[in-house]
This record gives sequence, C-alpha cells and structure tokens, in this order.
Amino acid sequence: MLKRMRPRSGASLADCAQALKTSQGNPRTALNQLAAECHTGGRPRYDEATPLGSYGFDTYAQRLVDTCVQELKGVLRPGGAPLSAGVLHAPMGIPVTLVSFYVGERGPEGDALVSIDIDSDPSPIPDTMGAVDPLLETFRYRFGFQETRPDVGLFDEEPALYWEVSSLPDSVFCLEMMNAAAAILRRLSLDGYLVSRECVAGYARHDLLLSDPKNQRELIQRQLRTTLRDPGTRSAFAALCYASPTGRQSLLELAAGT
Repeated sequence: MLKRMRPRSGASLADCAQALKTSQGNPRTALNQLAAECHTGGRPRYDEATPLGSYGFDTYAQRLVDTCVQELKGVLRPGGAPLSAGVLHAPMGIPVTLVSFYVGERGPEGDALVSIDIDSDPSPIPDTMGAVDPLLETFRYRFGFQETRPDVGLFDEEPALYWEVSSLPDSVFCLEMMNAAAAILRRLSLDGYLVSRECVAGYARHDLLLSDPKNQRELIQRQLRTTLRDPGTRSAFAALCYASPTGRQSLLELAAGT
C-alpha cells in the first residue's frame, strides 16, 4: 500500500495520480515511472546502468572450507573419537569468525573438542545486519524492493529483501554456510578423520543454530516463489547471490521445484 507519495521537484499531485493510474495502482511501478521521468526531488538520480555485482556466496564458502580444513589439520589428529558436530559460528555478525568441532553424544550442546578463530575475507558480504550494503540497495532500487527510493519520494513499505536469517538473501547465505560445514566434515573424513554418520553440520549466529538444510531449502523455495515471481528478477537475484553459473542454476532450480 502506498501510504504517502509526495510530489517533489516537478512531480505534481497530477503526476503522482497519473503514475498510479498507468501502473494500475502498483506503487512500486508508479515510483519507478516517476523516476524515469526525471522527478528526482533535487537529488541525483539512481543510475539504472550501475552493475548489480555479486556476493559470491559460493566462492566465500569455498574459501572458508579451505581455510578451516587447513587450520583444523594443524590441531586435530586422525583417529580418536568420531566427530559428532561441526559448527561455523558468526557470534558478532554474519561472516564466520569461529569454528567448533565436537565429539560425544551431546554434539553441539556439549563442550567443543576444538575451537579455532577463522579469518576468511567475506567481502562484499556485509559484516552485520545493520551494515551499509550497496549490493542489496542497488538490487532493491533496480527491481522495486526499496523502502524509500532516493530519487522519488517517500514510500512507506518494509522492503522484502534484507539481512535477517528468516529473509532473502540471508536465508540463502545461511544454507550455504550449513553446506560449507558439511563440506569441511567430508574433507576431514576423506583425509582419515573419524566422523559419525549422524554428525551435525551447522551455522550459528549469536544463540541461533541452523542445522537442517532440508528445512532451509523449503524456506528459501517459499520465499523465492512469493517474493521473486518475475523470471528476470529471479535470475538477477541468483546472480546477486552466486558467482558461478552452477550456483545460480541451483537456486533457479530450487525455485522451480526441479
């Protein structure tokens, strides 16, 4: 719902009304139309040609896996009790800064066998949920998910895309971190380290532990289908999340249910 739409710098009430009529009452489309007609409110216009860029969740996950395996091999020795859990922690924000591995029946609820600080460059993934995120802002403006478009006026609607574990693109990132934890355990197993068949692979942010990739995939599928219904927008979002064609295709296939 468009709660208030103020005429700014040449955008009269008639302009706003006509934009709403032309867009068949869709406020996002109306705002984008006004911007295209140079109603900028005296501020610089948003550059439609700005490259969207990519977070590269897949490339970050691979760097993280390689770093963790190398560090863990320096402190773990093959043999001994099998690992029952491996958790990637983001205690202060979004990127992983600590990894913990556990043995015993309690898994991640018990005391860690080993915990190691990890420093693997996450950029351009934001450090915290409240950090400035040019990539997401650009995507929002380009595809109409902005809360307030800087070159039109005030648009009071919560954006559908933001960094929170229950929303896109954060939910996709959480899934990739769970997958990364599982990949670390597979690498360790192949190198002779004992890993239990029921080993938990998780991603923890503050006090929340995510360790069910099936449930996470179902969540992402629902979000993609309800939030990104346009095929072009969905493809652009896949490119925003993944650097590789394989990663992008996997997300599109998840949305399609294939």
